[in-house]
Amino acid sequence: MTEKPSFGGNVETDRSTFSRRAVLRASLAALAATITPSRLLAQTKPTVSVLMVNSAINPKLKAILEEEAGCTINEGAYTSSSDSVARLMAPGGSSRYDLMLSAVEFSRIPLMGPSAGQERVQPFDVGSMPNYTQIADSAHSAIGERGGKIYLVPIFFGYDTVIFNKDKVPEDDAYTNSWGAIFEDKYAGRIAWFDAAQQMIMAAGLYLGHQNPEMMDSKDLQSVIQFLTAKKKNVRAMWTDYAVGTNLMATGEIVCTYGTVPMRVELQAKGFNVAGARVKEGVLTVTNVAYIPKDAKNPKPAQAIVNAMLGGRYGSELVKATGYLSTSKLGAAPFTPEQRKALGYGVLDGSVKHHGLLFPAQMNAWLEGWNRVKSS
Repeated sequence: MTEKPSFGGNVETDRSTFSRRAVLRASLAALAATITPSRLLAQTKPTVSVLMVNSAINPKLKAILEEEAGCTINEGAYTSSSDSVARLMAPGGSSRYDLMLSAVEFSRIPLMGPSAGQERVQPFDVGSMPNYTQIADSAHSAIGERGGKIYLVPIFFGYDTVIFNKDKVPEDDAYTNSWGAIFEDKYAGRIAWFDAAQQMIMAAGLYLGHQNPEMMDSKDLQSVIQFLTAKKKNVRAMWTDYAVGTNLMATGEIVCTYGTVPMRVELQAKGFNVAGARVKEGVLTVTNVAYIPKDAKNPKPAQAIVNAMLGGRYGSELVKATGYLSTSKLGAAPFTPEQRKALGYGVLDGSVKHHGLLFPAQMNAWLEGWNRVKSS
């Protein structure tokens, strides 16, 4: 008689079970061997959804922020400051992004709300952000504070001015150092305007001697509108997209235009002999502030990103890549006084005259007036 196995069950079944378990253990061991500490860390990094000017988070800048903040950044498609605020204010908008940046001149009032408790954003824990103490004095006015809490943190300055072709327009020309370069007859037919009511009326207002164009009364505003209407004959093109404005300069179709800092930096990087004018009436400045929406899912890593933005690595690379000026003293530290002057840091130290691109008291009238200019 054949003796049955003492442990019970079918011998072939048990061998099969053993075989499957052995394969499973071997597979798990092999998988574990591939999970290095660095890969494990990458898997645990939080992902932060960010909406900001995309040029200020190019691959190199993004890598700096991700490394220093210990997170992964998922960037949205930025359009404008007003669009960003509109997205935040829309239903469900306060949880769509973890971190947002926009111009404080457009954003402060809707973000802060009319009174305490009505803020659309949450306060920063600045005690956990050591680089916050490095914000330059000139940027302190952009800080959004209420009841001892900080809601808006200034990150970088941008400025608009006349961009001109140095091969066609002499640097020592009186008009080159004035907003008049894009208005007067000297460069007629070779001028471009930005199709934006606020920017063009502000520039014209400054040129015509108004110290605070945003506060112009109806009579003064109408005089500026009449001036723009009369000078429109000198304009070859109007652009609404920065890429279009940049291309107009690159092709030589125009020799000067209303322009932004990134436009000038991009043209110079491609080898075009252009410069940004230090217009005597004052360049138009905007300050981009960072804020965390009230219902953001990842506020702590978002704060870590803001702290990294105020650091020396990001700030010094930012100005080289985009022309935007870091609000942090650490961002300017690596450069010599001569380099700072060339990069535009005079806007921060007061050596370059500037005027904030502030929200007009009569914005509807500005929009209506600009439409009249375009249709004339």
